[in-house]
Amino acid sequence: MFRLRAFIIWTVLGCSVCFASASSMTLHLMDDREYAQRIPNQGPLSEQFTALVSSLPNPINITQNRPVRIALMLFGDVQSLDNQSLLLTFRKRMRELGIDYRLDVYAVDALSEVDLSAYYKVAESQPDYIVMTKLGFVQRRFLERFLRSARSKVILYDFASPFKSWMNHSPLMYVGFDQQKATTMLASYLDRQLPAEASISALVLPSGYLSHVRCHVFLDEMVKFGRSIRRIFVLPDDKQQAFLAAQTLLEESPSDFIFTCTQTMSDGVLLALQEKSQQDKSQPLGQTNTWGLPTDGITHLGDKRIKASVLFMKDDLSIAVAEAIKLDIEGKSMPSLYSERSVLMPAGLDAESIRLMIQQAYHYSVELWRK
Repeated sequence: MFRLRAFIIWTVLGCSVCFASASSMTLHLMDDREYAQRIPNQGPLSEQFTALVSSLPNPINITQNRPVRIALMLFGDVQSLDNQSLLLTFRKRMRELGIDYRLDVYAVDALSEVDLSAYYKVAESQPDYIVMTKLGFVQRRFLERFLRSARSKVILYDFASPFKSWMNHSPLMYVGFDQQKATTMLASYLDRQLPAEASISALVLPSGYLSHVRCHVFLDEMVKFGRSIRRIFVLPDDKQQAFLAAQTLLEESPSDFIFTCTQTMSDGVLLALQEKSQQDKSQPLGQTNTWGLPTDGITHLGDKRIKASVLFMKDDLSIAVAEAIKLDIEGKSMPSLYSERSVLMPAGLDAESIRLMIQQAYHYSVELWRK
């Protein structure tokens, strides 16, 4: 216990250099193409696994001696639609696969790196599998001791950029999306749709994974297209701060489009745009983008305030986690990286098209998003 606490205390003290470490972290990540080149059998295994995820469930074919113990670390509000969707889909797929398991859910404050109680509990419980739904500096250091000891197998959820330094002790699986590809797709669409004289501002994250694969990629793409960004705000991933920044932009130098790096930021900007339009209906309506679905579900998807949304096939990620655990229990081969696809949902879609796209992305948990 002393050695564990010393390790975690060191992690917290080390957070004074979190931003520097985060920026260097991004220099040591691989995309799926580089990863496949380094691991020759990754490609065929990935194709087989993709087919497995998209197929009807095939129940486990061995007898378990005991339930497998799974620790799922969720960040932010456990009752959020995203987290509830993850839980519902994972439990449903595990039930369909006939796996005997015990799931322990640990809630972690998304913005705090100081409260380490959940990490203590996970380390003490020694589960068979740890499913981590966020990977920052603290989470990375926490997981490394499990990767080296192989005491608990690690699955990284919504993170598909393998670390070069983890090649010799890789997680059981990285499960996520090609964020750079999704961002490039969004930037290309916006360049085609926005007028040449459109005023663009951006809310971006400090140094870190999403900053690297979304924020910087978007800004670089705008440079490539010859577009300038009028104002850039560097903010934490917080709805209230995004709301205040958007208010400032709308009051001081109205923007035709405000780019946001995360869905939390998008929620804040959407709220500011809504309030502004209610206060002054004579002013032109600004727009923003979303990542997935707004936190209130599909209400705003047909709203003119949203120029485009990157829609992720999120339920398939939870299905992939369940299928990875099943293959591991059965002792079968699997890829260590699974990259799911994303699609662009442009503005102006009719209600039926939106419904069909949501059905595709959330085919296990769509009832949550319809509420």
